[in-house]
Amino acid sequence: MRIQKKIEETLCRSVCGGWDRNFLESILNRLSRGDVLSAKQKQTLGLVLARNTIEDQGKHENWSVTYEQEYKADARILAAYHARQPYYKPMSADILAGLVPERAKFLRMHDNKYSKKVLSQHKAINKYCAGEYIMPRASFNSYKHCDTGVDMIWANQQNLIENFKKRGGFILEVCEEIYSAAKGAKRYKLLPIGSTIPIIIEERYLKMGRRNNQH
Repeated sequence: MRIQKKIEETLCRSVCGGWDRNFLESILNRLSRGDVLSAKQKQTLGLVLARNTIEDQGKHENWSVTYEQEYKADARILAAYHARQPYYKPMSADILAGLVPERAKFLRMHDNKYSKKVLSQHKAINKYCAGEYIMPRASFNSYKHCDTGVDMIWANQQNLIENFKKRGGFILEVCEEIYSAAKGAKRYKLLPIGSTIPIIIEERYLKMGRRNNQH
């Protein structure tokens, strides 16, 4: 049958892997037994064949070069976010370790709605700059929205955060990593007034401070 030959040709391509390969092998077995495919199976078969063509094989073979030139910078930003989520966590670890991810799965990650939001926030213009005096907004939740980046005794952490809430702090730098797919997710490392330990807070929980708050 023509469709069986097309499946066999597709299975010969290295671009066809993972779930796609398992699905095609299963369908091929069904056809060899004379089974009739359901409408849903036919629809899925068409989609799988369409994303594992000769053209896709060429892209697969050149993927390492394409990744380095077009995707690597974005990949590290996305990996920092997805490493904290369950679905793409293993691939994110590989990216952060400097490995080239599998093309099809990476592109699914790159193009999903959360990734688009993360990249949008990363590329957005910084609302605040290094050296500016900052206070927390009313929406700031002391422990949920603050990262000290170090292990601290709870009482010391509480004093650090309470000090920032009362007196504010100065921005040291804008962090590259984005940890949430929300507007205002850009992260800032800042030093609370009177403290030697910096904290990291997202932009949406910060506002410009007034100088009289420093006292």
